[in-house]
Amino acid sequence: MLLQELREQVVYYGRQMLQSGLTMHTGGNLSVRDRESGLIAIKPSSKPYDLLKPEDITVIDLEGNIVDGPYKPSSEWPMHTLIYKTYPRVCAVVHCHRIYATAAAAAGQEIPLFNHELCMYCSSPVRVMPFEVPGSDALGESAIRGFGEDNCVTLLQNHGPIAMGASMWHAFDAACAVEQAAHALFITKAYGQLQLIPEEGRAALRRCDPLQKPDTGKVEIVAV
Repeated sequence: MLLQELREQVVYYGRQMLQSGLTMHTGGNLSVRDRESGLIAIKPSSKPYDLLKPEDITVIDLEGNIVDGPYKPSSEWPMHTLIYKTYPRVCAVVHCHRIYATAAAAAGQEIPLFNHELCMYCSSPVRVMPFEVPGSDALGESAIRGFGEDNCVTLLQNHGPIAMGASMWHAFDAACAVEQAAHALFITKAYGQLQLIPEEGRAALRRCDPLQKPDTGKVEIVAV
């Protein structure tokens, strides 16, 4: 099977999204890119995560053409391919519809750098980008502006968070980090003043992100 290992990763992490509450039913999408061929394994459109098998995962090229798989790719494939074209070192994208991060996006609430998990993936507060129609080219362009040159996560207004990483493991971890931060921010407001992590601490944590390290040409593969 073409890109079998990467298709298995999409199945595994799709179920992790569902089981961890990062999404429900068919919401959101995720993909992983093969660095050697440039081909992308992406969740098929409107298919429940818990029913997916590796052979169900769609393989597309950077222009969105279907290379393998029985189903249409996620309708938001233009956003995924644009991210890969813009950031050559990125090999995975995770977009979810989790409650607290989505609520922050709807409220226009950027997420400050106050927990160490988020600091690994961001050098500035997580931005909220203006609403764009799902599946449109404009949505992908908005995500790129949200990431900028300093963050691996951003919030799409009235839509949800999106994260990118050097591997599926890292993209999923970044998606978890932004949801945890959004949830903690909601609770912290009841306590009063928010305490940010000092600048030197943020810089040290940021160096842990694999996208900030020299590119070896190798992609971390997580067993599934």
